[in-house]
Amino acid sequence: LAQVLLAQPPERRPHARGLPASRPIAMSPRAKVLPACLAAAGLLGAAHLAQQAFVAPKLRGEVAAALAAAVLAGAIVAPGPAEASLKYSVFGFGEGVSDVYNQIDADQPNPYNVFSNPKDKMYVQDNPEYIAKKKIACDESFKRLQELPPLIKTRQAENVKSLLTLQLGSLRSNMEYITANGSPGYGDYDQSGPKWVKANKFFQKIVDVKVAAESKTFDLAADEYPKAMAALAEWKAAVKY
Repeated sequence: LAQVLLAQPPERRPHARGLPASRPIAMSPRAKVLPACLAAAGLLGAAHLAQQAFVAPKLRGEVAAALAAAVLAGAIVAPGPAEASLKYSVFGFGEGVSDVYNQIDADQPNPYNVFSNPKDKMYVQDNPEYIAKKKIACDESFKRLQELPPLIKTRQAENVKSLLTLQLGSLRSNMEYITANGSPGYGDYDQSGPKWVKANKFFQKIVDVKVAAESKTFDLAADEYPKAMAALAEWKAAVKY
């Protein structure tokens, strides 16, 4: 824009048409003093910070020395108790309570059993109360089994399947508890025993009834049902039901 104005003839320039020409602006004395004041204030602030920077390390050193002396005095005057010292144990040899072998009760005869001594256990597998509850559940299942002959006679395969599916699971577990005279891990679960032979015979016969009904061979199911009830009677006699 300046080059365009200068290229114009003098009579067509702005100041030639009544506009005032630009004049240099003169700075006031106050404007010259302000930068000097700001520079002086900055120097004073830097000097103050430098003074603090040289004094602070001395103070920090004094505080650190006092703290170290206090810690040393406390360690000398009040030593830790002997029982708070670390204790180690390897495979039960030692006094380390974190070792798994030292967490076993002192009167536990089995060093690999984390439970208490059997003489103090609350659960007794041959408790008559538990056996009575299992027999009540078995009696309910035996009543349901008496509903099978009419269902087999009328060829209701799905109803036979449903009844045996719902009853066999709970009936088997209850009969096994009575047979072993306790739960797994406590009772006698030797399958070669005479009571177990009778129980497994009944389980197999009642499954044969279910399979025959599912395959719609109802004559075979009708023949297998009395055999299952005979096996059940033998089991009752073996366990003194």
